[in-house]
Amino acid sequence: MNIRDREIYQIHAEICQALTHATRLEIIDHLRAHEKTVGALALEMAMPSSTISRHLRLMREKGVVQARRDGPNVYYQLNNEKIVQAYDLIHQFVLEQYSTQSNQFSTS
Repeated sequence: MNIRDREIYQIHAEICQALTHATRLEIIDHLRAHEKTVGALALEMAMPSSTISRHLRLMREKGVVQARRDGPNVYYQLNNEKIVQAYDLIHQFVLEQYSTQSNQFSTS
């Protein structure tokens, strides 16, 4: 394994780390259609703006979201459509696992 491969693995792990919190996954789901401000996300998600800001800061550092300032407002959007594709793929897997586990418990 060469140094470039290890750097790629490190970057991959850092991006995955940005996706390892339920609030950040919910933010991705809310940003999938279009950009939003912290205030709009806080209202939609019924969470304090400070909580949303903290998660967005980490997601921005990892390259998952990007910010755009328009006057006093800062709008956040997903940095790449592939984030939504990855989210959807993992979400489908989770739903399948949940369904399988639910069926196992109901037949026991």
